[in-house]
Amino acid sequence: MEISNQVSGEEGEHLAAAPPDIDILELVRNSSSENNEDKHCHVVRPAQLVSSLGLSIDDATRELCGLLSAVGGGEDGASFVFEKVEHPDAASATATTSMVFTFPHDFEKRALRHRRNADLKQRLQTLSIGVVKAIKIFTAFGLIISLAVLIIAGICLLVAAVIAMARSGHGGGGGHRN
Repeated sequence: MEISNQVSGEEGEHLAAAPPDIDILELVRNSSSENNEDKHCHVVRPAQLVSSLGLSIDDATRELCGLLSAVGGGEDGASFVFEKVEHPDAASATATTSMVFTFPHDFEKRALRHRRNADLKQRLQTLSIGVVKAIKIFTAFGLIISLAVLIIAGICLLVAAVIAMARSGHGGGGGHRN
């Protein structure tokens, strides 16, 4: 969940543009709590992320959807609903649809567990790719070495055959010399 300060080049630009997950978790933790059917929960709107973290509304909605996915849904999980928002300052009474996210009281523990599991899967995938590459390299060197051994054995057999033919006296005399 932490972003390293030691990044370079293109990676640094990408990470600087993305908000740290910790800030989003803190904002949700400090958001208004509502008692919803005897269940303590946190209610967050993307506009809160926009005003607090300076994100666009699309990025804020994307971040909250990612958090919702990490926390998980279900009976005791996170959820969202659409609500109509009236614009009082507009000349005509217009309404916009906005998402309202509801997170359970233990959302942070669930999100951090999801992050640890995702990090573990990523590390295992990276490790397995490295192992497969090492096996491919080992196999390639093994094939090269075995081919070299076969070539050397073939050369030795040819030299032995030439020596045997030279000692036998031009190949057809049955080994008798005159």
